Amino acid sequence: MSRERPRILFVDHVSKVLGGAEVNLLELLALPAAREGWDVHVACAPGSPLEAAFAKLGVPRHPFGFAPALNELRVVGRGFSPMAKFRGWRELQNATGRLRGIAAAVRPDVLLSCTNKDHFVAGAAAAGRPSIWWVNDIVSADFFSWPVRRMFSAKAKQLATRLAPVSGFGRAALIAEGIPAGRTTTVHNGIPLDRYRRSGSTLLRDQLRLGPGEPLFGLVGRVTPWKGQDLFIRIAAEWARQGRPGRFAVIGRAFNEDGPFEASLHDAVRHHGLEGRVHFVAFQADIAATLSQLDVLLHCSTKPEPFGRVVIEAMAVGVPVVGARAGGVPEILTDGVDGLLAAPGNVGDYLRRLTALMDAPALRASLAVAGRRTVEQRFTLERVHADFSRMVGAVLEPPGTPC
Repeated sequence: MSRERPRILFVDHVSKVLGGAEVNLLELLALPAAREGWDVHVACAPGSPLEAAFAKLGVPRHPFGFAPALNELRVVGRGFSPMAKFRGWRELQNATGRLRGIAAAVRPDVLLSCTNKDHFVAGAAAAGRPSIWWVNDIVSADFFSWPVRRMFSAKAKQLATRLAPVSGFGRAALIAEGIPAGRTTTVHNGIPLDRYRRSGSTLLRDQLRLGPGEPLFGLVGRVTPWKGQDLFIRIAAEWARQGRPGRFAVIGRAFNEDGPFEASLHDAVRHHGLEGRVHFVAFQADIAATLSQLDVLLHCSTKPEPFGRVVIEAMAVGVPVVGARAGGVPEILTDGVDGLLAAPGNVGDYLRRLTALMDAPALRASLAVAGRRTVEQRFTLERVHADFSRMVGAVLEPPGTPC
C-alpha cells in the first residue's frame, strides 16, 4: 500500500433512523484520531440523518442506498414471501453494482460495512479488496431463521475478509454457524467519555412531576418485544404491589411493525392500574442527561443482547445497572462489582436485585464509582479505533508478511 493512511470506505445504507450501528459509526468517525489515522469515505443514503451528520463532520460522502424492495425487507424475526425474496435479491444485485461503481471512483484500500444487508453488498463489490464486516447482531436462532443464517454463513465465508462482532457472545454465534474462528475478532463498543458526564439536569424528573427523593427507574431503548418492556411493566406492578416508592419510565419508541406491541404495553399499564407509576417517554436527544436522572437503569432484554450500549452509557454517568445475564451484557458487568446481573425474563430475580440496591445506598454508590471506572478502562472510542486500526493493518499485510 503506497498511501500514508489507509483509505476506508464505510458502508451504511440506513435512510430513516439512527440505530445502534449508525450511532457507533458516527461516534467513531467523529473521533479526531480516526480521521487523522484513516482516509475516511462513507457510502450512505442521500438526505438521511446519517448523511446529514457526516456532512457536519466534513466526511466525504457518496450516495448509496437500497430501493424499497430491499430497504424495507426485514429479516430479523420476520417471514417473507417468495416474491419478496426475489425482489430483494434483484435489488441486492443492483445495489452491488452501484457500490462497485463508488468503489471504483474512491479506490479504497478496505471496505467496512455496518449492517447485514450492507455486508452482502460490500463483500460482493469489494472486487479483491479486503471486506470487513462490523457485525452488530447476534446471528443465531434467537433472531434469524435457518435459511437466513445459512445464507449469512455462506456469504461470509465467501466474501468477508474479517468479521468484527461487538461481543464475544456474538463471535461464538458466528463460529457456531460455521465461520472460521480465525476470521472473527471481537470489537466491543465504546463511547465518547467527554459526552457522558453526570448531568445536573432535572428536566425529565420535572416533566414526570417526581417528588423530592422519589426514585426513578428506567428502561431505555427501542420498543420491541425482545427488549423486555413488558417485563419492565411486570416488575413495576410487583414493586407497586409491595408498596415501595418509585416511578418507572419506558424511554424510547416503536418502529413500524412494533406499533401493536407498544399499544399492548399501554394496555398492560391500565390493566395493572399503574397509570401514575409507569410513564412512556420519547427518545431523548441528550441521553447522558436523561440517564443521570435515573436511580437505577433496568436492562430487561429477554433475548441475548448483541452488546448493550445503554449499559455502558448508564455506567459512564454513574447510574447503577441491573442487566440481563445473557449475550454481551456479562462481558460488560461484573456482578456485584460494577453492576448487578439478573436472570433474563425473571421478575423475581430483578426484584431481588432492585430491592438490594434501593435498601443499600452504599452499594449503589460503590457500583456507580466502579461502573464509571470500568467504562474508562475498557469501553472508550479510542480503544475501538485502536482495535479497528490493528484489524485494517492486518488485512492489508501482504500474504506471508511475518508478524
